[in-house]
Amino acid sequence: MGEAVKLSRSDSNNIRIKTNLSIWVLYSSDAFKLHMMSELSQCNSLNFEAISLHGVVADSFKHFTPPDLIFVETGPNWAQKVVELQNYDGPMIEDSEVSTSLIIFGDEGDNGALKIALRLGATDFISDQATILDLMPLLKNVAEEKIAARKLGQLFVFINTKGGSGATTVALNTAVEVAMQNRDKVLLLDLDIHFGVVMDYLNINPAYSINDAIANASDLDEISLHALVSKHPSGLHVLSFKHENHNENFDKAMQMGKLLPTLLEFYPYVFVDLSGGVDRMFAPILSRASKTFLVTQQNLVAVKNMSRILKAMTFEYGIQRDQIEIILNRYEKRQQIRLKDIEQTISGVPIHVIPNDFKAAIESANLGKPFVESRKGSSITKSVVDLSQTLAPVKEKKGWLRRLFS
Repeated sequence: MGEAVKLSRSDSNNIRIKTNLSIWVLYSSDAFKLHMMSELSQCNSLNFEAISLHGVVADSFKHFTPPDLIFVETGPNWAQKVVELQNYDGPMIEDSEVSTSLIIFGDEGDNGALKIALRLGATDFISDQATILDLMPLLKNVAEEKIAARKLGQLFVFINTKGGSGATTVALNTAVEVAMQNRDKVLLLDLDIHFGVVMDYLNINPAYSINDAIANASDLDEISLHALVSKHPSGLHVLSFKHENHNENFDKAMQMGKLLPTLLEFYPYVFVDLSGGVDRMFAPILSRASKTFLVTQQNLVAVKNMSRILKAMTFEYGIQRDQIEIILNRYEKRQQIRLKDIEQTISGVPIHVIPNDFKAAIESANLGKPFVESRKGSSITKSVVDLSQTLAPVKEKKGWLRRLFS
């Protein structure tokens, strides 16, 4: 059995919170700026930016990503600047769930500034000499609220109806496309406990595995989880089982149920390559799936297996039929088994068609580069892009300042 990876930092800084927070520090004096930079830098979970309060113009922030916290130092015209931000009437995000807290820093004996801060809707009024230890209760509370407000991510499972139908290729390229277009955190799980190939297809040498994540499931937070996953240049994060120890993989696979909630908490989209087919050990994965895709081809064995798996998922695993869709991979019009024949076999189940382009697919595998990156104009890429749009429509970037403060 392998040893569990200790989730500890390599530096001497042990100040941590459950998730990353972004902070704007709007300062009036250089002394406050330097003090805050020194204190906040002691916590590796914080991303912060110092902005001179004197130069704040609301319109210049309209394309920025909302922070979790805004720290404002009291000083000349500080309240007027905050009001300008709050009253900004530019474009805004219609469906944003970002909740930004306003924190005012100043002399705690200044009752006038305290009253103004309360009228402006500030969450707290804190001494401008506060240390990182003084700020930790506030930061921990904001981090916990951020996690609690998250919606669990969507889980998409890709299953082969017969060996070699292409579930790995389709799952991998769709996940890469979603990661590139939405710029969201996207995770791809390779659940082949024997000979998973996703890492090879992406030309990645992983340092850690699903085994390590499961062994530390009870202690995982956003930061430690991101230390375990492998990163692809597209932005995709990947986890797979170890190649060396199949017995350990089997034992860990039986515990996937306790890891999955954590993955869905921190990733808006989780793609699962279940190319080995349906297995009882992965029942927790199937039961949580937002969509399950059966990847098949135009041959009799694959189509028969597709019907059998469809029935098994409905009656044995209790999966609703409207959660299952078909991907007809390597489609050719001139094949004996036509699209119409498959539609009649599984009436009422949506079918996505991916044309046959074996050359592009095998070239992609050999080069370790997804064809959605290397063959952007090909028909196979266009079909995967269409599929990705049904799962994760590209988000429109809009302004947000008018709804800055909650």
